[in-house]
Amino acid sequence: MATHLTIHCPQCPSDEVDGRLTPPDDTSSPVAALVCRLCGHRWHPGELPDLLAPDYDQAYGAAPTLTEEELTLALWAEGINLRAQAARDGRGRGVDHGGYRLFYLRQAAYLDRAAHAMEVAAHGGMADPKHADDAADAAVMAADMLLHLDLELDQVHVEGLLGADAPQWQSPEGLRGYVRQEYTAWQEWENTVRRERRRP
Repeated sequence: MATHLTIHCPQCPSDEVDGRLTPPDDTSSPVAALVCRLCGHRWHPGELPDLLAPDYDQAYGAAPTLTEEELTLALWAEGINLRAQAARDGRGRGVDHGGYRLFYLRQAAYLDRAAHAMEVAAHGGMADPKHADDAADAAVMAADMLLHLDLELDQVHVEGLLGADAPQWQSPEGLRGYVRQEYTAWQEWENTVRRERRRP
């Protein structure tokens, strides 16, 4: 479970938000209003959704290494293609929507992790910032594909706190946050299934 709150402006995708600390007489909130530094929109904290965005450690702390995940995804993509060809030839069924969705989720999570690692390296002067930007673009594209797939499937596979249609995801950072939310939810589900299987 995430321990920090990411606040996005409800009018624009910015998360650069200031609190106005003079509460009116009729509220017990320590913050009277929030103001977006980008567009100037002002709103009360009571209007905020409960958005707890997992950070990288929370989302991927128990994930396979990037090398292991890259190999898994390559084998999985080959398997999907083989099953699709077999289905076209009348020799079985292709991968169902849930299988495709899980592949896209893990691919988006892999690219999010890889981009984050590159961004950290670039910040420390150990990687080319252009390569980091390219990695970030790839992560955003994969996240956008996942989100739009979830919308096309009427969100039947969405397990996180906020749905794919939430306005908080409508930015590059938001899209990548959506991936972390859904990857965390999927891992929690996987852990629950494993525990159930171990029960006598």
